[in-house]
Amino acid sequence: MSVTPVRTKLIIPPLRPNSLPRPRLIERLNHSLQPGTKLTLVSAPAGYGKTTALTQWAHASPAPIGWLSLDRSDNDFERFFRYLILAWEEVQPEIKHSRLDALLGSRSPNREAVLAAFINSAVEIERHTVLVLNDYHLIEEDSIHQALTFLIDHLPATLHLVLTSRGEPPLPLTRYRAHRELLEIRSEDLAFWLEETRMYFDEVIGLDLAENEIERLHADLEGWIAGLQLVALSLQKGLTAADQLVVRGRHRFIADYLSEEVLIPLSGDLQRFLLQTSILDRLCGPLCAAVTGLAGGQILLETLERENLFLTPLDDRREWFRYHPLFADFLQAVLHRRHPADIAELHRRAGRWHLEQELPEEAFNHALAGGDVALVNQVFERYTQVKLLGGEVRVVRRWLDSLPVEWQSGYPMIGVARAGTLLITGQFEASARCLDEVEQWLGPAESADSRVQQARLSAVHCFIACFQNDLERAETLADHALRGLPDADADLRTGVYGALGDTYRQNGRWKEAQDCYLRALDLDHTRTFRVQSAHVFGALADLELRQGRLRDAARYWRQALAAVNNRDNWGHLLPLPVIGWLYIRLGELQYEWNRLEEAWDYLSRGLERSEPAGDVRAMIAGYLLAGRCKLAAGETEAAEEYLERTRPLVEKAQFAQWTSRFERLQVELWLVQDRLRAAVNWADNLLSDASIDNRPENEVSQLAIARVLILKGDPGSTAQALSRLDHLLQAVETENKMGIQIEGLVLQALAQWRRNKQPQALAALEKALRLAEPEGYVRCFVDCGLPLARLLQEARSRSVRPGYVENLLAAFEIDLSTAATAGVTLPEPLTPREMQVLEQIAAGLTNHEIAEVLVISPQTVKKHASSIYGKLGVSRRTEAAARARELNLLD
Repeated sequence: MSVTPVRTKLIIPPLRPNSLPRPRLIERLNHSLQPGTKLTLVSAPAGYGKTTALTQWAHASPAPIGWLSLDRSDNDFERFFRYLILAWEEVQPEIKHSRLDALLGSRSPNREAVLAAFINSAVEIERHTVLVLNDYHLIEEDSIHQALTFLIDHLPATLHLVLTSRGEPPLPLTRYRAHRELLEIRSEDLAFWLEETRMYFDEVIGLDLAENEIERLHADLEGWIAGLQLVALSLQKGLTAADQLVVRGRHRFIADYLSEEVLIPLSGDLQRFLLQTSILDRLCGPLCAAVTGLAGGQILLETLERENLFLTPLDDRREWFRYHPLFADFLQAVLHRRHPADIAELHRRAGRWHLEQELPEEAFNHALAGGDVALVNQVFERYTQVKLLGGEVRVVRRWLDSLPVEWQSGYPMIGVARAGTLLITGQFEASARCLDEVEQWLGPAESADSRVQQARLSAVHCFIACFQNDLERAETLADHALRGLPDADADLRTGVYGALGDTYRQNGRWKEAQDCYLRALDLDHTRTFRVQSAHVFGALADLELRQGRLRDAARYWRQALAAVNNRDNWGHLLPLPVIGWLYIRLGELQYEWNRLEEAWDYLSRGLERSEPAGDVRAMIAGYLLAGRCKLAAGETEAAEEYLERTRPLVEKAQFAQWTSRFERLQVELWLVQDRLRAAVNWADNLLSDASIDNRPENEVSQLAIARVLILKGDPGSTAQALSRLDHLLQAVETENKMGIQIEGLVLQALAQWRRNKQPQALAALEKALRLAEPEGYVRCFVDCGLPLARLLQEARSRSVRPGYVENLLAAFEIDLSTAATAGVTLPEPLTPREMQVLEQIAAGLTNHEIAEVLVISPQTVKKHASSIYGKLGVSRRTEAAARARELNLLD
């Protein structure tokens, strides 16, 4: 879609004061809303009043009606459905918050997912709603016909489609007829009855004609409304007497009539105005003035409307109009016959005006029709990046494919546009070759213009390097591009900063990434920024989160969400698929703050948008968060189900940076399931792999390994955990990764506590609390379980940050009153057999393995374990082992 959608396409045309009421048609259209009818087809040649009848019905209908006036530029799947959703949203704004926004904002939306989301959104809407597609005969794209067929086949009873067309659309109408799902209104239904012809001449036009004259005209024209209008206009102006008017053939009559009876009586200026503006699909005063060079374009339009010269208003304010298609065709034929040499210049003027109004598609079409390659170049220069980033790759490709062969080379921005299209579709080598060809055209950068063009090429080369994560080359190219690009080329500058920021972030250079994003924010007036704003705010949020600043991260993510949801922005550019990602990341913050219901709400909305769009990254993040939420709620099986949903996504998509997070959730699940041995085996395998230090986001894996070693509990494992934590904490403190630092300090405190090093344990815990309290961290403490709860109790007894500690203890949701503090004997001692079972539990053996070692049944082991848990005041195996070591029951 263009940067500014044409709002008149979405407005139900206003009622014309001289139109004849058609109650029988309105009644029939109302009947189409009965259950079982899915599609109404209003099909007739031009001039039968299809739009007028639907307009009358739409203004009187009790059901909300979304209106879309189609034109030939809508022969693009994404553009068609974006406009269709805009029309739907006009009458039901809640549709804006459905999954469709994310899907249609993606660069290459999955068409099946779009259609499924469309149907699902329709099912959720309880009110009966009608969507009108006016002038569907202009749609020739097979994918749209196929998509519409799918929608009609699966529409719920609450959504009804109405199509107007000059012929039968390529839909399975025979099947719809057989199933009685189709209501058809044809030319014989639309044509005036004799009584309506009589009323039209008498009541609407005010002509006193004899009955035989009315009957003859009606018979000659067979109720054809456009012909009757032309006759009435001729009679009104006294150009012809009724008894002299002979109608022998419609089309010849129209041509003769319009040429002899309409144009000739008009003044020369008005004739010239009509002919010159006939090249326009839609007219307004300033546009007409720009095309004709005549002042007072609005006054002339209002004059034409008053004179009933086939001008139809497109809005209630009478700002935008269009000519009746028959009249426009006639005027264009006269223009080509009388002034063929003027046509190209008229198109060029129209193109320049549309470009000034930020209507690039109209500007491009007129520039192409006018043979103005310089203007086409300007359209590419201003809008290529916006459209590519905004998901309109097919629009740019269609522009490129429509250019004359001689324009395909020698014009730098056209070449840059082609390279950008190849880049955005992942064809990096082809994109680079295209840029090399452009550089050969340019030759040495001797002129100022040539240097600017070289800078633009460097910008696109920079994008390629960023896509390939070649940071060193990207930096060099970005420096050359930014030094050579003029300030007016702000869109490309924004793109360079955004791409370079992403690459810095991917390589852990956060300060440089942040600087790039903030520079992009400084260019917030650009078209590109309107596309990238959600991404930039989201990237800044991610940087803040990596540094542990939860509140700043939340602020940026909310700004990103506001940019996506802002109605004004949505009117310019549809939301990007990042919206699902944003909801999920906001859910992660709510989880850390222990607002579990809010976390699940954000998560659900995020997955609703990410799953249909196939946004794998967001789905991975969402499923992992869902698993953590289910673990926090004690729903182990549900947590495991989400983990298994994530597994193939991580493996197939090869998102290396998510492997560590996936494995960490796996470890947490094993620990809850009392499968310490599985966790230990995982840690041992990872420790034997020298490549762990090179794994993206390896800090998450290091924390998981340390936790497993601490729970394993033997002195060697605890010492190894402390060693690894010391090394990790030194690194993350240098890199200012406060979130990792807090978690590392918490584990360090647990390890020291395990070694009975109470002062060191409390010192590490106090430092973690001091860093965490301003940002409101909760779950990174609570998820460590009962051992940390007891350590926090000790901190509370020593008045270490008492308010914050009290809040953390309240979040554990366990009965700490029955859990004795370290060093206190058990109220009921363990039996010798229970001690034997406890030793095997601490070693990580399963119930069956313990049974084999002790030569008892697994059921007996289970009974002993239950008794042990009760005496120790714990609920699972890992807590039992940890509690036993705190009480010095184990060596």
